[in-house]
Amino acid sequence: MCALISFPRSLPLWLLVLLSPTAYFVLLLLADTFHVPSPPEAVVRSLFYFIPPVAALVCGSIVWSSNLTPARKMRWLLLTLLAVLLQAALLLALFVVAAG
Repeated sequence: MCALISFPRSLPLWLLVLLSPTAYFVLLLLADTFHVPSPPEAVVRSLFYFIPPVAALVCGSIVWSSNLTPARKMRWLLLTLLAVLLQAALLLALFVVAAG
């Protein structure tokens, strides 16, 4: 029997990669809380702008290599794109508020 919602078998890996930009931001906040010397600002900004697109590409490749039907692959790709865009927008807003 076909399930109503079909998940890729690599869903844990997809979720881990999807949440990596948030994990990076939380680690930066924890490092600041514990007064750990921060890396140069150029490195922090580069990684902040580099991690979300890479996470989107990796999540997309995970979905595309799954054994779902093409229609379900497209739905998962759309969900991935929307989730990464929403996450990046929220993190950018937090970054601007924290810097402002």
